[in-house]
Amino acid sequence: MTSLLNHLLSAELPDKAILHAPELSCRGLFPFWAAAVLALALGGGVVGLYFLEAGRISRMRRLALALLRAAALALLVFLLLRPVLVADFRGERPREIVILLDNSESMKQRDPRLTEADQRRVAIAAGRLPPAADQPSASPAEPAPPLANNPSRADLVRSVWTHPQLDLIPRLQTKGPLRGFLFGQRLLEVAGGEPGDPAVSHPFAVRLLAEYRADAAHTALADALAALLDRADVDLPAAIVVCTDGRDNASQLTVEEAARECGRRQVPLHIYGTGSSDFGNLQLRDVSLPDVVAYDDAVTVTVRWRNRGFPRGTATLTLTIDGQVMAQRELAVREGDDLREELTFTPRKDLGLPEQVTLQAAITFHGAEAITDDNLLTRPVRLVDHKVKVLVVEGTPRWEYKLLQNALLRDRRVEARFVVVEGDARALRSGPPFLASFPPSRAELFAQDVVILGDVPADYIGTERLRWLRDFVAQGGGLVVIAGRQHMPASYHGGPLDEVLPVEFDPVAFAAGEERPVAFLPELTRAGELSPMMALADTPEENGRLWRELPGLYWHYPVRKLRPGATALLVHPTAKSADQPMPLLATHFYGRGQVLFWACDESWRWRFNAGEWRFVRFWGQVIYQFGMAHALGGARRARLALERSDQTLGRATHLFARLYDPDYRPFVRERVVGRLERLDAPPGEESSVPIVLEAAPGQPGDYQALLPNDAVGRFAVTLSEPEPARLEYRVDWPPRHEREIAGLAEAELRQAARLSGGRFYREEDLATLPDMVEPRSAPFTIRREVLLWNPLAYVVFVLLVAGEWLLRKFSDLA
Repeated sequence: MTSLLNHLLSAELPDKAILHAPELSCRGLFPFWAAAVLALALGGGVVGLYFLEAGRISRMRRLALALLRAAALALLVFLLLRPVLVADFRGERPREIVILLDNSESMKQRDPRLTEADQRRVAIAAGRLPPAADQPSASPAEPAPPLANNPSRADLVRSVWTHPQLDLIPRLQTKGPLRGFLFGQRLLEVAGGEPGDPAVSHPFAVRLLAEYRADAAHTALADALAALLDRADVDLPAAIVVCTDGRDNASQLTVEEAARECGRRQVPLHIYGTGSSDFGNLQLRDVSLPDVVAYDDAVTVTVRWRNRGFPRGTATLTLTIDGQVMAQRELAVREGDDLREELTFTPRKDLGLPEQVTLQAAITFHGAEAITDDNLLTRPVRLVDHKVKVLVVEGTPRWEYKLLQNALLRDRRVEARFVVVEGDARALRSGPPFLASFPPSRAELFAQDVVILGDVPADYIGTERLRWLRDFVAQGGGLVVIAGRQHMPASYHGGPLDEVLPVEFDPVAFAAGEERPVAFLPELTRAGELSPMMALADTPEENGRLWRELPGLYWHYPVRKLRPGATALLVHPTAKSADQPMPLLATHFYGRGQVLFWACDESWRWRFNAGEWRFVRFWGQVIYQFGMAHALGGARRARLALERSDQTLGRATHLFARLYDPDYRPFVRERVVGRLERLDAPPGEESSVPIVLEAAPGQPGDYQALLPNDAVGRFAVTLSEPEPARLEYRVDWPPRHEREIAGLAEAELRQAARLSGGRFYREEDLATLPDMVEPRSAPFTIRREVLLWNPLAYVVFVLLVAGEWLLRKFSDLA
């Protein structure tokens, strides 16, 4: 009836609307009063003519005929005014029910179904079990049907919306008109339908799922909900039915904020949680420990790990060497991307372990975990039965010497001896750890692994013994030189030790009582960032932060420049030498031995505010690296390091190499070719490709290459020259990436449904979803202009003329 009226009026009037406050306006060529006069004149003329017309008809019939003729003429005059009816139509209309599907790449994930409850959910979605949770056949006592494979989350979404027993779309259509949307980073409308018409169920499902490909690169669930609430010129939805795994990674709002806003506007969220919340992933990220470990010495191993998906639980972290458990700890599983544990063990000689061993770190979740190939890391370790023999020769007991002495005496890995030129004679003659003088024989000097030479006058050691010291370094011994204001290195200029140092210098005399300069903070060079002995932390990022937070220093010995092949590890932030930052800590190889020059004598200041661990760690690493190289017959000639500790997909990183030839001179070649291996390459995919390391300009022995990080997995870089070297690393998904392994965010989605006034559903609950959706209506007021020169006016005019004609026929008038 409404559609017929709309056709007759040539207007679109809302269904079940009430006309309110109509107004009539005329848009003709002459005013209304002229039309009224014309209509009255025509009406009067018609009445007069009918009463003058001959014929035997009654007065009343003449009056009726005159009125029909006058009404027809008045209607014509009225239509010539081009009348328009302006009116408000008021009523209520049903609010839409929005179906919102998660179209992001995370919906392609195939969740491992490890629990019986999860297997039943897949069986319900696939139609192998009845959808109602209270059906006898769905009893927990009955085993779930076997599944050939685990469907993707998107497959589950398609299945439930076309499930003939769930019958979701026709049942929802009885509650209101449906509107379908997809969301990834943006909201996309894909389907609409009318209420109460089961015949459109199948076409609606086809339109809803036709564009559903689960290929959006980001998930903005909260922003999609906000956009649905803020659509212009559209009523708020009666409810929003959401199918998602809840892994929002691109919204400006939080899901909780969007849910609260839905609750405030009385738009309940009915959320079907897609995926499994009963699985997660524990992953070992890194294991840090020295390359060389001494027997019967406590070793601290730092293990970095992450947890994604397990909200709670326990796990066991185990360290083993060649199958023997070295340390073990029970962990409380908690969410986090950079979790750390320190385990300590002591490798005993009575365990019968070989010299070359492999340390294995493994983390085991106490429960079902589908992905376990990233739960284990290995590191090669060399076990030695040797303490590093250190000879410290100092002029006076300055602060640098005092604190270094304490650190060395407490270090169980070190056997230290001390010579102090201007020390207490009785203490020096008291026996170990003190020596009365510099070693009097070449054999006694060569029995040491490392010599630390402080602010000692060159005349005290003598030319002959300085030659011994030079030969000691050339044959693989380690030498650490700590500058001083009186003698080091000024008094050694031009002597046998001059050429051994990694820097060129001029003799400089420092006046007593000179004005203290402003504090400065040494800066790590790229070589310093990559050097193991400069590591104050287990990751490059944290190490850089710690070096920037150290207390400042006030003095340094100015040098001219680095010797060819030498490397600066620390530089002055402002002072220059040869147009380059002034080296403060420099190293190079002299023959087979490594030499370190420390241009300051104030590292003891690093102990302030944070205890002495930074001082102890730095000097412990220096002594151990220099000493063990001599004890084991020579330092490594190839070192590989990555620019960052964490490698993520799509973010390229630099590989750095420091290479030496057999004589421990910087390896000189334009490029070095190695191999990049993918350790977990899929079958049929190439697992190894060549990689070219280019020589760094102006830095002999330094090489670098760019690693693309274009695939997720485990990789290894190997070099065959100048000696075999290998570096393993893992490339992970970026944080909160769509393809990152993560379970259903069930807790967050349940909270969102509760805050909005809706409900959360799993497959066993979906049969009740349409019954939980309440139909709602929205009041509306629509203003319409109805042109009265329309088919209805024509019908009235024809009826008036036809009525007059019929009445004349019955009155026997022509």
